[in-house]
Amino acid sequence: MTPPILQRPAVHRIACAVVAAELRRLRDTNQLGMIGDDWLDPTPIGDDGLGLDSLEQLGALGALAEAFDLDDSVLGDDPPRTVGAWVDWIMQAPASPDRRMTVSTSGSTGSPRPCVHAVADLLGEAAFLAARLPGRRRVVALVPAHHLYGVIWTALLPDSLGVPVVVRRVGAPLGLTAGDLVVAVPDQWLALSRILRRFPDDVVGVSSAGKLDEGLASGLLTAGLARLIDIYGSSETGGIAMRDVPATAYELLPRWRLSAQGDDDWRLVDPADRFHDLPDHVERIDDRVIRLLGRRDGAVKVAGHKVWPERVARQLRTVPGVADAAVRLHANGRLKAFIVPQHDRDPAALSALIEQAVVAHLTDPERPKSFRFGPALPRNAMGKLEDWA
Repeated sequence: MTPPILQRPAVHRIACAVVAAELRRLRDTNQLGMIGDDWLDPTPIGDDGLGLDSLEQLGALGALAEAFDLDDSVLGDDPPRTVGAWVDWIMQAPASPDRRMTVSTSGSTGSPRPCVHAVADLLGEAAFLAARLPGRRRVVALVPAHHLYGVIWTALLPDSLGVPVVVRRVGAPLGLTAGDLVVAVPDQWLALSRILRRFPDDVVGVSSAGKLDEGLASGLLTAGLARLIDIYGSSETGGIAMRDVPATAYELLPRWRLSAQGDDDWRLVDPADRFHDLPDHVERIDDRVIRLLGRRDGAVKVAGHKVWPERVARQLRTVPGVADAAVRLHANGRLKAFIVPQHDRDPAALSALIEQAVVAHLTDPERPKSFRFGPALPRNAMGKLEDWA
């Protein structure tokens, strides 16, 4: 049986996103222009094109080798000189049922971690999703293709559907038309809900990489979105389950089944009978349907990045003059902090020290955007931490 293979358009999109991410890492920048969506095959990668120096070209080769499970045996006598040569290198790798792809976690609280997936599993997931999305004419990508959500939904899925991908940015005209499938994360959907007064007919949306607020989802449907799909998954597992809003329960994707783990706890089992931890505690509705109850590791998603509020609180407690701190996810999608100053510290002066520490030690998604000060952390009658306004 011939193993499923990656198609060139998908490989091109993923490869450019991988290299763009590697360049941002090497150059220590988040420059939006370095995204890679518009790099055509003939584009030189050296000084007369993308401007990669010799070390950056080696970094690009290393990033592509890791992402696509490659080695130097299929390289030519001369190093790749164009974007198309990168893609050729990937396409020349032998097709194999055991071929792997590696993606990275967001790395928002430390170094990104590699997550290895069988290409056959990723292609199978894309094929299943394509069968659930009849009538799509384009995929409108608002997310990059070097993280797993973008790999499946903006590279592999369009190939499976046989439709083109168009890349858009929130803040510029989207030019949506009937038959579009819009791929975005919750923060982007929030921005779109405020920018777009009305969606064209027959536009479908998909959201992942964070919790989709029910009020936001309802508003998007009221504004004319024909269908809104919420995908539950992780970089480690790929897609786990999906729901059509306004449903609150998720249907498992075909490759997964549930296995009991202790009282009222569950794990995932794949077709090879390997066990995988769920990112969240879940309620089992039936064999194929679950409801999410909350993350196991205490992490939350901010702008698609996994962050740990307790880690942020620990950092805030190191600021001179802070006696205690608590951090939670605000309803606006950013973190909020409650600060207990030491008895002799003025909150206004302390705020300046906190701001300096936040900028120096926390990433953008980790930085609380609202602070409240008080003599003690808010707790209920049982002594458990309570939320605050």
